[in-house]
Amino acid sequence: MNDRTVSFFERYDFTIEKTKKGRGAILAESSKGPVALVEYSGCVEHLALEEALLCMAQERFCGRLDGIIRTAEGELLSTDQDGKKYIVKKYVEGRECDVTDRQECQQAARALAKLHLALRGLILPDFLMETYQADRLLEELERHTSEIVRTRNFMRKSPRRDEFELAFLAAYDRYMHQAQQAGSFLDEDCLRTLAEKQTAEKMFVHGDCTQHNVRFDGSGFTFVNFEKTGAHLQMKDVYLFMRKILEKNNWSFDLGMAMLSAYTGVLPLDNAELRYLYARFLYPEKFWKIANGYLNRRKSLPARRLQEKLSVFEQKEEQRQIFLHKWLETCQ
Repeated sequence: MNDRTVSFFERYDFTIEKTKKGRGAILAESSKGPVALVEYSGCVEHLALEEALLCMAQERFCGRLDGIIRTAEGELLSTDQDGKKYIVKKYVEGRECDVTDRQECQQAARALAKLHLALRGLILPDFLMETYQADRLLEELERHTSEIVRTRNFMRKSPRRDEFELAFLAAYDRYMHQAQQAGSFLDEDCLRTLAEKQTAEKMFVHGDCTQHNVRFDGSGFTFVNFEKTGAHLQMKDVYLFMRKILEKNNWSFDLGMAMLSAYTGVLPLDNAELRYLYARFLYPEKFWKIANGYLNRRKSLPARRLQEKLSVFEQKEEQRQIFLHKWLETCQ
């Protein structure tokens, strides 16, 4: 254990026996059970929301959720000499959901529905509820679409276009059409119904519901890493979880419907929620992410890497379209 790690753990009301590196964290065996030290980039106000939500949800949810541990002085986070912020959380031991195992994926979807039930109707302190607002998916999609358009316009002005830029421009019309179609599924009546339901039932989400944060602890599935939790329609979590798994299973329609059935067996969905979910699947999110990476010119995403991402996305596009077409057929 290095001196820096020791200095952080000394601020907490427990002793450390040993440590090891984990996925984006330092894991430790402590006198109060396994814990994890994680770098944190958000604000302390959001940590207060996370703490309150998990405290209430844990009383309703059958699995063991992770949660923030306050310092001995009652602080939610610690800061090092360079100004970096860190939190310490309870660590839930177990393995990630196996995305190749259909039964596990269904079980995890069922567990997600149970988590969502635990994250509904929670009465939080007034200062935390002040930020509660309806999901703004349509605004989000419109913002993403404008970035795709900006990327196209920027490329058009380039006197010399590389292989990635030519491929992006060739695919632009197809994915822009999908983006526009996705928005058309969310008409005023649908959005109003969704906003009323979210507000009436006080819905909260995990916020980053990928297979990496769905963990089997030996007795069942549970969830970790709630740093992006907040007020949203819970279909956001369902979309994130299903999309990641479907991408790794060639957009299997049977698997997708089996997972959705497992979820709705616990928590039924109305027509507006299903339209919202379909719109999210229809929107070409990967294409937007590629455009966003190009606009930001991150060193981690050079032109070669962007070209690889676009190529992989396009290779799976036919399978994604078959999935979406079959889904529409079942609704007619």
